[in-house]
Amino acid sequence: MNKIFKKISKLFVLMILLVSMTACSSKSQETTELSGGDTFPKFDAVDFEGNPVSSDVFKDHPVTILSIWFTGCKGCIDEMPALQKISEDLKDKNVKVMSICLDTYENKEIKAEAEKILEAKGVKYTNLAVKPSEEIDAYLKNLTAFPTTLLIDRNGKIVGDASVGSVDDKDKLNKLYEKIDQIIANDGK
Repeated sequence: MNKIFKKISKLFVLMILLVSMTACSSKSQETTELSGGDTFPKFDAVDFEGNPVSSDVFKDHPVTILSIWFTGCKGCIDEMPALQKISEDLKDKNVKVMSICLDTYENKEIKAEAEKILEAKGVKYTNLAVKPSEEIDAYLKNLTAFPTTLLIDRNGKIVGDASVGSVDDKDKLNKLYEKIDQIIANDGK
């Protein structure tokens, strides 16, 4: 009986992983049901250096580019060099690039895998492991594909719709930069 339960449990976990991996997309840009104007939920997290980070982090920057990913998402991993370049390009405008890795908070093995991925991709921007909570979990469960990228203003408001898929093609980058310039121009108004 115990062996049967273990086999069923393994199959269930495998099914969940397969479903989540098929949701991972690197080519198409779609929008989720999450929309601009919503406030990004309050959260407590730890960056990959062990420093505490909260949703207050948005206050220090006119706009934060927030990418949400997980270690099994090839599109998420492929996008990282583009996000690193964006981080470097927009540093003088005080734009923050930050990512939330969904599968690392309580799993040291997966966190170690994520750290290897970040190192291999040359990522220097902040990556977070978010502490589960009712508010953040309710928000994140609405995400249907990865990577998901959000623009968040200093008040914690999402600006525009969530973007799904990699931001590494020229057209997407131009649109992203235009939107960021608009947010900066309206900052404090």
